[in-house]
Amino acid sequence: MEKREYFISELEGIKEVPTLPQIAFKLIALLSDTNSSMREISDLIQDDPPLVAKILRIVNSGYYHIRNEVKSIRQAVVLLGMEEIRNLIFALSVFSTFYYIKGNKYFDFMKFWKHSAATGKVTMVIANYLGLPHASDAFIHGLLHDFGRLTLQLYFRDEYEKVFEYGIEKGVPLYQAELEVMEFGHDEAGAWLAQKWNLPSDLTETILKHHKITPDEVEKMLIPSLVYVADCITNIWGVGIEPLPRLKSLEEDEIWLKLQEIYPKLKTFPLEEMTRIFDMHLEEAELFAEQISQYHRLAEDTSA
Repeated sequence: MEKREYFISELEGIKEVPTLPQIAFKLIALLSDTNSSMREISDLIQDDPPLVAKILRIVNSGYYHIRNEVKSIRQAVVLLGMEEIRNLIFALSVFSTFYYIKGNKYFDFMKFWKHSAATGKVTMVIANYLGLPHASDAFIHGLLHDFGRLTLQLYFRDEYEKVFEYGIEKGVPLYQAELEVMEFGHDEAGAWLAQKWNLPSDLTETILKHHKITPDEVEKMLIPSLVYVADCITNIWGVGIEPLPRLKSLEEDEIWLKLQEIYPKLKTFPLEEMTRIFDMHLEEAELFAEQISQYHRLAEDTSA
């Protein structure tokens, strides 16, 4: 059996797959319905008091720069909007689902989470800069783009450790090391879980394709292309679990160049300036990750 077939077979044989909280799935359904109201969204969240407490604490933490205290979910939904509340619930849900994955000397869960949050934030910033409709959708795509790595770390921990060692030894990016060692990447592992969760097809496509986009596909796969660029930027910053720093300049990247061709506006926004602006959002992403992780540390302390 080929290595890739082995890993696919092992995943397909897993019966107890990590599950998102039901509220995340219900939220997908509500937000997919154009007739859904803010009241319905608020009522759905209100039925989960622990989630209400977490959301209000984050909303009032300073992350959203809201001056007056937000005291109710309905008020939070009105101030932030349904899509931002959805982003927050997804982040909390995914984090809680995978929080107890064991790390090792290479895989640091909080570094992974900061990379995911930063990639989501940067993807959304680029989408907003280009004036794309539903730009906040881009956050979820960026947030979840790499969660196949959590799947690999959860089910194939020993094999994945060898991937890191190979990447360091050969001096290659982690995704390339996955393909050369396992013949199976985190993109396929993530798409497998996304299908198990019945996530929207466009989100599953981003998870599966964000490393495989060609310049000819950029226009029809815009959000995955933006996620790819945001992923590159955060890795250039050194935010992530890559064993070695990214050396390739984004200015030489064929996907970035194609995006500039499609959106000339990007040419007038120098990458150096962009990096400085994104640096502020990186700080926000790190704060976001720290805020979410606090709840799990508090839960552990309480149960001890």
